[in-house]
Amino acid sequence: YFEWTDTCDGWNVNQHTSLYLASSQEKSNQIGLTFSGWEAKDGLELHFHASHISDGVIIDNVVGEAHLTAPDGRGTVKYSKPKGLAVALPEGTVFPSEYSRRMMARMNEGADGYSALMFDGSSIEGTYDVTTFFAAPRMRALPGAGDDVDDVDDGIVGAAAVEEKVWPVRMAYFPLLGGDAEPDFEVGALINERGVAHRYDIDYGNFAVRAELEKYEELSPPDC
Repeated sequence: YFEWTDTCDGWNVNQHTSLYLASSQEKSNQIGLTFSGWEAKDGLELHFHASHISDGVIIDNVVGEAHLTAPDGRGTVKYSKPKGLAVALPEGTVFPSEYSRRMMARMNEGADGYSALMFDGSSIEGTYDVTTFFAAPRMRALPGAGDDVDDVDDGIVGAAAVEEKVWPVRMAYFPLLGGDAEPDFEVGALINERGVAHRYDIDYGNFAVRAELEKYEELSPPDC
């Protein structure tokens, strides 16, 4: 579940992810992530609250505020959970909605990628160096276009298909600390010109998760 709404002066984001994992040792557990945040439209302020859950028990809570001195400027993060923790943000840091806005602008201009430092508030790991690559767009059936549509990666088969243009996108998240040559994780997606993902994959290295869009609803704009 992902909700992104306009609040006139900013963007509200609410997200909930739930995974059921089973191992070869016949052990299973449910893990979840909930996130809520508000980001100013000028890209200078971010409020965030993230919880990590295992089998119904909250094992980690992250709450705080982040501020930048100027677009692409330095900044600071002050956490209320963990209490008293403060982190400096390096010059060039952007917040997630601003990263998405710039990435989408580059994609629609026909560029082949975008890269920036990003802090999203989902953990205390800090800022990632996020590199995104775009492949050539293709046509793909809209989610829920019908059971008689044969959806494959390199095209759509079926006269009943209602299609739109999507871009294959690959995002790699590199930690700033440690100078690792390999990303912590990667995200692959098929997104339309408005940034709605038909499908996305999260690759953690030892396992990967695929999500398919089942339902999409546009929310009414606010009366600003």
